[in-house]
Amino acid sequence: MKSAIKLSLILSVFLSAQTIAAANPVEFWGCKFNDGMGMDDLMEWTEEWGEVVDNLPDDGYNAWVMTPMFKSNMTDLDFLWVGAWPDYARMGSGLGDFFNSESGSTTFAKFVEISTCQIHDLYSSVQVRENDGD
Repeated sequence: MKSAIKLSLILSVFLSAQTIAAANPVEFWGCKFNDGMGMDDLMEWTEEWGEVVDNLPDDGYNAWVMTPMFKSNMTDLDFLWVGAWPDYARMGSGLGDFFNSESGSTTFAKFVEISTCQIHDLYSSVQVRENDGD
């Protein structure tokens, strides 16, 4: 009986740890605006991009535009584009849907007209704390 209780306790801790520690992919694009382009152009582009992504079969991608408030080199980047998927399978299908569609590749070409990105990194992200709102 004691062994069954110990085993149940160990399994419940292990299973809850697996749920909490599920990794998801997050991409970072570090970009500078091309000559004559700026944040207004990027924000206008995000409206068009959002419509394209909303019409794809898998819309599990979330994105943020971040601008530096302070960093070691304030001139190397104008903004970061940060995008995240809930899991690797959705990343694969989402990238395929976007870049293999005419609307996705056309929209990305406009992004390249607006900015030059010297950084494109993909990280595996594990949430280690969730705020409970209190």
